[in-house]
Amino acid sequence: MTVTAVADGVYTIQFDHVRVFVIEDRPTGATTLVDAAFPDDGEELVEILESEFGGVDRLVITHGDEGHFGGTPAVLDAFDPELLVPGGAKGFYDALAVEADRHFRHDDVLDGGIRIVQVPGHTVANSGLLLEDDGVFIAGDVVEGSDRRGLPPGFLVPPAAQFNDLSHEEAERNLVKLFEYDIETVLVSHGTHVEEDPLGKLDDWLIDRQWTLSY
Repeated sequence: MTVTAVADGVYTIQFDHVRVFVIEDRPTGATTLVDAAFPDDGEELVEILESEFGGVDRLVITHGDEGHFGGTPAVLDAFDPELLVPGGAKGFYDALAVEADRHFRHDDVLDGGIRIVQVPGHTVANSGLLLEDDGVFIAGDVVEGSDRRGLPPGFLVPPAAQFNDLSHEEAERNLVKLFEYDIETVLVSHGTHVEEDPLGKLDDWLIDRQWTLSY
């Protein structure tokens, strides 16, 4: 498990199969954890949050997949952070007997200038977080690094069809929502981050998909 600075005040904690994100000082003096990894990662996550960041004030869950919320009980027990969960995150409530302090929806802006961007398809309430002042998009499972699929790194793709609970077609089509925002860097939970022209590369990929697939 490693901690890496990936943007101004943004860090990743890398586990075997997923990474989570820590955002410092947004809002001022607060530390936000984005996602909580798998249930078996909870104890290690708490240890590194304590040692590296002194705890967390807020936990934001991007969507209702176990690999993104599984460590939530451990984090809540250790730090009692404010818990924010997307409305409609059915898998989260099916698995955990906890109540969120707040439910968010598409285009909500959290304290600290963090905008919620929801792209349904992978799940109903699949969410990413846009740090608007920096153009940094923490993607959750909205997109993933192309090398996750065995492709060359440096590009973005939606999660593979077998991982999409709602609709793979919608997971692809709804990516056009991202072009409404000023995104300069995309940080992914799986695969390699994309820091150079992420939306241009995504646009090229979507255009190619229109020519090669018909729904």
